[in-house]
Parts: sequence; structure tokens; C-alpha cells
Amino acid sequence: MGRTGAGLFLALLLVAALGAGYLAVDSGRQASTSTSTSQGASTSTSSVEELTSTTASTVSSSGLELRVELNATTMLPGQTLAANVSLFNPLNENLSLPTTAPANLASQIAAWNNDDFVCGIGGIASGVAGFALFRGHISGDNLSLEPDPLQLAQVTQVPCNGIPLGDSIVFLAHSENVSTSEHSSFLYSANLNVTTSSGSGLFGYWNRTSYPCCAASANTPNFFRYFTPGEYTIAAEDIWGEEVFAYFQVTQGPSPSLAVSAQESPFSGQGHPIIGITLADFADVPITSLNATLRFVSSSDAPSNSTSYPFTFSVNSSDPLLPGQPVQDVRTLQGNPFDIGVNYPLTISGTLANGTEFAYTQQIQFVNSVPS
Repeated sequence: MGRTGAGLFLALLLVAALGAGYLAVDSGRQASTSTSTSQGASTSTSSVEELTSTTASTVSSSGLELRVELNATTMLPGQTLAANVSLFNPLNENLSLPTTAPANLASQIAAWNNDDFVCGIGGIASGVAGFALFRGHISGDNLSLEPDPLQLAQVTQVPCNGIPLGDSIVFLAHSENVSTSEHSSFLYSANLNVTTSSGSGLFGYWNRTSYPCCAASANTPNFFRYFTPGEYTIAAEDIWGEEVFAYFQVTQGPSPSLAVSAQESPFSGQGHPIIGITLADFADVPITSLNATLRFVSSSDAPSNSTSYPFTFSVNSSDPLLPGQPVQDVRTLQGNPFDIGVNYPLTISGTLANGTEFAYTQQIQFVNSVPS
């Protein structure tokens, strides 16, 4: 089984894996992975870098502050970044601003928002501000020259009117809470979460080849890409013309490919667990061959101390796995070979398009995701 649709079961596993970043959470059992790896004859241990949060902001002549907050400035491929765009009033008094904006500015914000979330999810903030994610270092000097931003929503939306704003919006003192002349008795929060496909963080994007992306089909996961090494920019802008840019770096991981999901299907039969392994290309070059072997080590008094289960992925030189792209294989095992809370080695090997071969072992631990 590979990147093309393999029925509803495979599509469900892959979508669940993407929604959770590193690992899926919707099956009866799921797997977590450690960072201990081996490549060639050497062994190395990769640890998550200490998070360094950052805030980029600008204050307009009215006193309103436009912020982009990141919980880290560097991340490994497959990890999740928390990012937020907000409008904040630092003044000691309420701040009232008109909701009218130049047509070109309002149009750009609306277009950005349609790429980032389903209509309405952005709330009141999406009517006065927007954000876009770009690969590379973007600033006000070259923003207008950049191609379309990376698409964070799985399906781009038709233009959306959102929440009626009325003629003015009031920002409460020392707050990002607002009210509008249209709904003066309600308070709204003027912030936008920057997430991948309405998920819980930022870890990838949808690689549209035509507008809009992507059709709701079993082939949809083929368009998804995890972040690969390089610099990325989050640009934010409000309807009053203020703009701000925040930057983060995706660094090279311990291996060209890592498991992003390993789970048992909830449709498994007794004694016949169905296991799906999803790998992703975290290198800057395509992968032309990819295999994995999951080894279950039995107790010392068992007739056989270990059993190996190979997984073969549909990757070759004519149809390589592209940078950031995931691929999955699913197979039915015999018996109930794994235990909860025990580490099992997953050996991954393959070849890059430039001929470089790689092999390493990633530890996987199955956990019970359904409360007992």
C-alpha cells in the first residue's frame, strides 16, 4: 500500500496522523516514538532543543499593537510549533477604530484567511486582520513580490463575509478583547491561532498544484507536506495597514525519514491486529526507496525471542517520496505480538535520489488511547 488511496481505512489512518502532528490518536492503540536513532554503524541520540519563545510586534499611530507570538524559533521536521496572531490595546483607555479599509488591503487579508481556516473559525479577528505563511525570509520590502503563501487549510474556502463588524470596533484597555458597533453587548477576542488544517499547532501545509486544493478524496493526503529544513515567515497585517513578520527555522533532523504515525486500526480482529506505519521524507531531496521492519521482542522464556514484520512502501525512482511528503503501509499481523508501554525497534532504510543510502532504528512504544 502506498500514497494512493487504499480504501476508507487507509485514508482515515493517514488523516488522523496528519491531524495530530507526530502521532495519531483516534485508534484503540497508538504509538509514541523516542528520538534514539542509529545510522550506519554509529548511534546518536537527538534531543528536542530548548524552546525559545519570541514575539514580533508593531504599534500603530493609534496605539494599537499587532503581535505574532511563537513558542519557539527553531524546530525539527515533524515537530509542532505554537503560533498566534493578536491585536492588543496597551493603552489605559478603550480604543475605538473605524472598520473601513482600502479595497486592496481588505482583499488581501480575505484571501490569506481563506487559505488558513474554515470560514468563521477566525471569529471577529478575521474581519480586521489576517496572516500568511511563506517559505523563506519575507519582509515588507519583498512581500508584494512573493508567490501565493503556503496553504494551511486542507480545503480552501469560498469568500466569506464573516461576522458583521458595523462601522467601528472598540478595543478594551490593556486587552485584546473587543466589541463592535454591530454587537456592542458582546465581547470577542481579537486573536488568530496559526495552525495546520485547524489542528493544535503548526507542522506542515497543503501543497496545492491548482486552485483550490484539495479535493475531498482518498488522494487528498498526497498533497500534504511536513515542514522540511529551511526558514519560514509568518506575515500578519491588519485593516489599518500595520504589518509584522515573525520567523522560525526548521533544522535538519537525525535522519532523512522518520515515523510520524504507527497505530493499530480499531477494525482489527482478535489475534489479527492491523498495523499502519506512516513515514515522511524530512530531507531536502526525494527518497527513491524506503522500507521499514518492526521487530517484536518476546519474553525470554518464549519459544522465539523476536519476530520481524517488514513494511514496504510504494516509493521508487519513477515515483519518489518528495520532501515533506508522507507515505503509509498497512499490514495484518498474526497473534497479539506487542505489549502496552514497551519499546519496539522500527528499523528504517532507504535511498535518496542522489544515491545516498541511509539506515537507522527508531524506538516505538504502543500505548492505550482508550480509557480502560
